[in-house]
Amino acid sequence: MRAHYPNAPTKPAEVQKAIAEGNSGTVYAYFLLQFTGMRSDPNQILSVDYATRDGSATAQQDYLAVRGTLVLYPNENQAVIPVEIIGDTSAEPNETFYLDVTNPVGGSFGDAVVKLTAMRTIVNDDGGVWA
Repeated sequence: MRAHYPNAPTKPAEVQKAIAEGNSGTVYAYFLLQFTGMRSDPNQILSVDYATRDGSATAQQDYLAVRGTLVLYPNENQAVIPVEIIGDTSAEPNETFYLDVTNPVGGSFGDAVVKLTAMRTIVNDDGGVWA
């Protein structure tokens, strides 16, 4: 059974691409993977590999890096990948990081597509003016 996360999106319109970091603890940034490519067999499991990648944000300082394999079961075409954003009280510019999705097993992303990438912005909520 798939884990459920608080306020996780269930459709693209619900995905927040900018997330306030908070002052302590962690909050989730969600990536909603919707597989719209071709499955080799609709009755078989499809899997993809995923990993976060730094932009201006730094793993383990601004967010907790994740890496793994996501499985989509037959009749399932989407799933959420959560990434924890680390709260702090330091005034800093907004920062970005990425999630790369690769290696579809049991299907393909489409002609000549080998990687999907999405970006999230960690919004500074600690004051200060940044240009």
